[in-house]
Amino acid sequence: MIEKGYYLNKKEKLIKQFKKTSQRYNDILSEQYGAQFAQQIIDDSRTYFDELIPNIPFYDAASYQGIILLNAQVIAIIRAMEKNGKTVEDTVRVQVELFKEDYGKIPSCVGRVFTSKVGGFFLNRLAQQVTKEGWYTDYIKGDTNDDFDVSIVTKNCGVIRYLESENMQHYAKYCNFSDFIMFREMNIGLTQPMEPKNGNCVFCMKYKGKSKIPNSLDIIYTKEIKEYLTH
Repeated sequence: MIEKGYYLNKKEKLIKQFKKTSQRYNDILSEQYGAQFAQQIIDDSRTYFDELIPNIPFYDAASYQGIILLNAQVIAIIRAMEKNGKTVEDTVRVQVELFKEDYGKIPSCVGRVFTSKVGGFFLNRLAQQVTKEGWYTDYIKGDTNDDFDVSIVTKNCGVIRYLESENMQHYAKYCNFSDFIMFREMNIGLTQPMEPKNGNCVFCMKYKGKSKIPNSLDIIYTKEIKEYLTH
C-alpha cells in the first residue's frame, strides 16, 4: 500500500540528506553561474523540499524508496532553478554530472551478477513486492532467441505517478536519463523499446551489450556523454 505522510516523522533525516545533495549542486552551479546564484538556488530548493515532504509517497519495497526520495530532491531543485530563470533541462544536465560521478564507483562485475540467475531471483521477488504496492512490474528473463538478458516491464511506474501528482510532467519525460548512466557502469547495454509514458516503462538489458540512447534524451546528454554511454 502506498502511504503519504510517512516521512513526516523522518523530516530531520531527509533534510540532512538534502543538504548534502544541495551542497554538491552548489559546487557545480557556482562554477557555471556564480556563487550568488548558486546560493539562491540552494536556499529556494530547501524551502521547496520542505514543502514536498508531507506528500512524498512511501513504497515498502527496498530500493524503490530511494528512487522516490531522489526524485523529490530533483523536483525541489528544478522548482528553484525555474524560479530563478533556468529550465528543467539545465537542472537535469547538472544531475547527469553528479550521477556520472556517483555511478562511476560501481564495480563493472555487478552487471554480471545483475543479469545472472541469482540476480534474477532477487529482481523477480522485488518485482512481486513492488507490484503489491501498486507499482505494477514484471521481470522477464531473456532466452536464446531474445536480444536481452533481462527485461523489466512496468505498467504503473511509481516515479511517473509521483511526478504527475506534483505537476512535473515536463520533468517526467526525462526521468529515465539516469538509468543509462548507471547501467553503463555495470557493463550492461540498455535499450527502451518505448518512451516512458502514462506509467508504462520497458527496460531491456544485456550484459556487455551496447546501449541505445532515446532521441528524447538528446537535449539532456552532451555529445561527450552520449559517446561515453555508448562505447
